[in-house]
Amino acid sequence: MQISIRHACVDPDDQPFDVAERKGVGHPDSLADLVADAFSQRYSSWCLREFGAIPNHWVDKVNLVGAAADVRFGGFDILKPADCYLFGKITDQVGDTQVPVEDIFRAVVLDILPTALGDYRILEHLRLHINNTRGTAVDHDPRFYRPDEALDINAVLATESVANDTVVCVGTGRRGLAADLAIRLERRLTSEGFRQVVPGAGTDVKVMVVRIGSALEVTAAVPFHPELVGSWTTYRTALAEAQSTVSAELKSLLDQDPRSRTVTGLSLHLNTKDVPGRGYLAPFGTSLGKGDCGAVGRGNRYSGAIEPLRPASGEAPAGKNAVHHAGKIYTALAAEAAERVLAETSVYAEVTIAARNGGQLDDPAHVLVSVDREVDAATVAEIEEAVRRTVAGAATFASRFLAAEPLARFRNGVPL
Repeated sequence: MQISIRHACVDPDDQPFDVAERKGVGHPDSLADLVADAFSQRYSSWCLREFGAIPNHWVDKVNLVGAAADVRFGGFDILKPADCYLFGKITDQVGDTQVPVEDIFRAVVLDILPTALGDYRILEHLRLHINNTRGTAVDHDPRFYRPDEALDINAVLATESVANDTVVCVGTGRRGLAADLAIRLERRLTSEGFRQVVPGAGTDVKVMVVRIGSALEVTAAVPFHPELVGSWTTYRTALAEAQSTVSAELKSLLDQDPRSRTVTGLSLHLNTKDVPGRGYLAPFGTSLGKGDCGAVGRGNRYSGAIEPLRPASGEAPAGKNAVHHAGKIYTALAAEAAERVLAETSVYAEVTIAARNGGQLDDPAHVLVSVDREVDAATVAEIEEAVRRTVAGAATFASRFLAAEPLARFRNGVPL
């Protein structure tokens, strides 16, 4: 592992401007990520109990296809159900023991969707599909996806617990104020408490925060359940209540963050696409209920927000196998390494891990550490040590993944 450390980045809050976006827990892309990770977690846990090991699997291609609907003030009609697709390679049998893939998938969807939406009715308009593409190939032991007995799982993993792909993964020492504010505001807007104040609100919200100098501009889209909003006038009244509540929430959140002391301006915009007679109505509180689709990897980044001015990779961690899928493991370890550097040296860092297919998980080819200042030799040594300690934990990542409930992790905006 070659570690390179250079002064090559800027702390996000020292930039002249910043922007961040947070997709809400009810957004179709968020739901796809949650279903994929929850399936992988429950599948892994079931197999650990049954076989003492986690068989090979990956389901990082979950797709949600929206329902076709006629939506109006006061109600809606579903013309075609929504569909949830589980795509990927899944070990579905070990010897004579069948893994209940369909049951696990169904249980995950029946848990995640109504909990995230606060609305169980979507389950009445939902179809589930599984397309398992597992097979054999000469680049793996034949037992990789077809173990003859439980002992075969660990026997295969003893030689094949290596990076499954060539990847580049990036993590940052912390989020900027814009991203933190977007995450915290989304959490408030999708909470049960907010729905008590604004009863018609759904959870497919989107929050964007732009910081230019010391001024913040917040834009949020808040859906309303059509059956709870009988007219344009009622909708506007509900939106005004939401505006007042969100404004108060924003001020409360800023008061809690020391970085906001320098903020000199704050503006808030809700449902900016509205025109008289047309508003953001969504069956079940999500655009999935009116034709929008969701896919793994299109939602929030691993940090919990989308920060386009920060470095990022194209990896989609949700649904990847936590034992040896490099895109999942190194995404987490890059973030952990950057956070550890900041905690131990007070230096903001952006860590990039470049790993080769087949490499040892605790020994990726390169770790590139960008820091926000020139550092002396002693600090360089501290940074290198922090990186090495973090990467050495690759083998324990799966146990950490299994211990973290995906929906709670999403709501808290906290990585593994």
